[in-house]
Amino acid sequence: MNGRRKPFRSRWAGRPDTFAVINHHGTKLTSKEIASIIDPVRECFAQIRAGTATEVHATVMHSTIQMAQEVERGGIVHGLAEHFDSAQAACEAYLARCGAWHPCAVHFYELDALTTAIDLHEFQLQQLTAHEIQEVTRRLIARTESSGGEMLQADSDLVTAKPYRKSREEAPA
Repeated sequence: MNGRRKPFRSRWAGRPDTFAVINHHGTKLTSKEIASIIDPVRECFAQIRAGTATEVHATVMHSTIQMAQEVERGGIVHGLAEHFDSAQAACEAYLARCGAWHPCAVHFYELDALTTAIDLHEFQLQQLTAHEIQEVTRRLIARTESSGGEMLQADSDLVTAKPYRKSREEAPA
């Protein structure tokens, strides 16, 4: 050593607003945010139950169940895996019956499994912070794309569904 020390670098230098970080990492989702996530899912379930669902409605249900399973895998809210596994099986059976897309009948046990999964996913969302939900979403997108699947990006009214593309801001540097 030549006697010189490294220059002092504050660990807080270059960090964003402290309160913004706390709000992002340390606050749970509000009821409006939860409603904006879960209401389109309930709409899709209502369409599936009525027998008038489109492929987008079924895809949203399937994606929601995958999201709930990813939260379960992450250990944030755990103990609900069996419910989500049965809902996943019900959703896959429904998608298999629909084949080349046309709405088909839903069995009672599938309706029960999907209803339970939606209610439990709403409970999960009440326990999550904004950062946790973004991390779960990021992991789910990465897992789907790496397995060759395609992601759809839809508004909450489900009218416009387009392939998901990372924006330049989201791309890692």
